[in-house]
Amino acid sequence: MKPIISKLFEEIDELEEELEYYSKHDMFHQAHFKRYQIVIRRDFIKKISNALNPQIPEPWASMSADEIIKGLGVYK
Repeated sequence: MKPIISKLFEEIDELEEELEYYSKHDMFHQAHFKRYQIVIRRDFIKKISNALNPQIPEPWASMSADEIIKGLGVYK
C-alpha cells in the first residue's frame, strides 16, 4: 500500500477515537470538526485510489501483486 494511503488510514483511526471521546463528553463542536476531518481524508483516499486504478477500491489499488497474493493466502 502506498505510504500516504497508510498514513491517511492511521489518521482516520485516530480521529475516530477522538470523535468517540468528544461524542461521549458532549463536545459537539469538536466532534463535528473530527467528522469533517474524517470525511476529507476518506475523500482524499478515494481520489488517490481512482487515480491509481479506478476499477479496484483501496486498499487493493495501491498494493503490489505480491501483497495481494500474500494477503489472500494464495501462492504463485
